[in-house]
Amino acid sequence: MQLSICSTFFSSPPSLTVRRSKMIPFKFRVYNFPAGHHTKPINDETGYTMEQFAVKPVLYFGTDALAALERLMGKRILLVTDGFLAESGLLDRITNRIGGGALEVFSQVVPDPPLELVAQGVERFRAFNPELLIAFGGGSPMDCAKAIRFFSGRPDCPFWCIPTTAGTGSEVTSFAVLTDSKAGVKYPLVDDALLPDAAVLDASLLSGVPPAVTADTGMDVLTHAAEASVARNETPFTAALAEKAFPLAFRALPSACRTGGEQDRAKEQMLQASCLAGIAFNGAGLGICHSLAHALGGRYHIPHGRLNAILLPHVIHFNSGDRTAAQHYAALARACGLSGSARSLAAALQRLRDTLGMPARLTDCGIARSTVLADADMLANAALADVCAPANPREAAVDDLKAILQLIL
Repeated sequence: MQLSICSTFFSSPPSLTVRRSKMIPFKFRVYNFPAGHHTKPINDETGYTMEQFAVKPVLYFGTDALAALERLMGKRILLVTDGFLAESGLLDRITNRIGGGALEVFSQVVPDPPLELVAQGVERFRAFNPELLIAFGGGSPMDCAKAIRFFSGRPDCPFWCIPTTAGTGSEVTSFAVLTDSKAGVKYPLVDDALLPDAAVLDASLLSGVPPAVTADTGMDVLTHAAEASVARNETPFTAALAEKAFPLAFRALPSACRTGGEQDRAKEQMLQASCLAGIAFNGAGLGICHSLAHALGGRYHIPHGRLNAILLPHVIHFNSGDRTAAQHYAALARACGLSGSARSLAAALQRLRDTLGMPARLTDCGIARSTVLADADMLANAALADVCAPANPREAAVDDLKAILQLIL
């Protein structure tokens, strides 16, 4: 099987094509926020006719949340994870709860899962024919499992997610990000069929995550909440979730990155904030911080959360040109105990980034200034075409995105 992504930038959102042995195309359109159906369905004659907000995944959380898995005993299960987790004792904690049936483990997942990997997973899925699919790991295993289920032609197969990092919120979203390794492009895919059916939030699974990874994923949580709070499709429901998630993560992240007695509680709070922010942006959308991070990550292979940490203060300054966005940023700042302005929020995020020892510029990540300048047009155009860009509160042109790139060199 060959899996490829076809896209026509600027005229329509990307679509995915699975080519089977007879080269028969199967496509789905990637959700585009302004013209989509998730929060603001459009009636061609009358304009917006209604709004909608829905939360699908059942959440199991708290002490020993993994006990929820015992209801899956005796089933035929395909479990998607990465090589590290497959060889660690953490996987045993999952498999010990789901015994009595047939279990197959697909452990080939790598960071930024490529299209070829998804194609391999689809073949394993079809050969094994599971009753249930489980994703165990961070964003990459969850995104990979979402795509595997979708392209296997069985989107109704029950699907559970068990996150081991606090960052992507993928366990509660209709998003998945795949990578075209040959083209050096990341594609965010959005379709309600990608939503999991259940998520198990057990903070004890995060205990061994290194501080640098906790920092990267934690800044992704903050970016999800900040972008959802100002996105064009923001509603009172998504705003409530984002405005709870942001200060929760802002206060917990430093402790989550340290060793000591406070770390376990802080990581539990980060897992909760990640989930809240995921539900928020799944309904409201994201913006140009994520679209630029996707373009840069696909090109230079820098961790996604690290790129968001570099970009977010500058994106806040840009979006503050929109009065409503500036007011929402000010509300987030006040919720964190800061003076109520977008400027104070951006400055606080810069201080937090410094406290966590994270880079402030692309050059700090080993990317030459001349390389980024040579790629600037391509990066800006790719970001503008990204499915996350249309939800940004302030309209951005190619030159605006190139100016932001200049600020992070």
